[in-house]
Amino acid sequence: MFQTPARLFADTLRALPENERRDAVACAVIETGGQYPFILPTRAALEIQLHGTVAVGWTEDAAIQNWIDTAQLPPVGIRATDGRPDDPYNDQITSFEHDLQAKAIG
Repeated sequence: MFQTPARLFADTLRALPENERRDAVACAVIETGGQYPFILPTRAALEIQLHGTVAVGWTEDAAIQNWIDTAQLPPVGIRATDGRPDDPYNDQITSFEHDLQAKAIG
């Protein structure tokens, strides 16, 4: 799969325990010139913009998880097919896309 900085960092975050993800995201945002609010109300919408990927969540942990999920989506225009017109898998979504759609619906 095509590796972008966002996808690589998302893989790193996914491997970390949830309580360590906050520090990793805060450091990455600050190191790339952004601002990270260290004091947040218990329930507040938080938007993360990092490595060209944007995600929002009602809590810090939710925003980080949404950013990870968004960063790991396949890039637009790249499909799991060999490109032949008669390819039986043409225009089918990947299992990862299917899981995300099911999660959003259910």
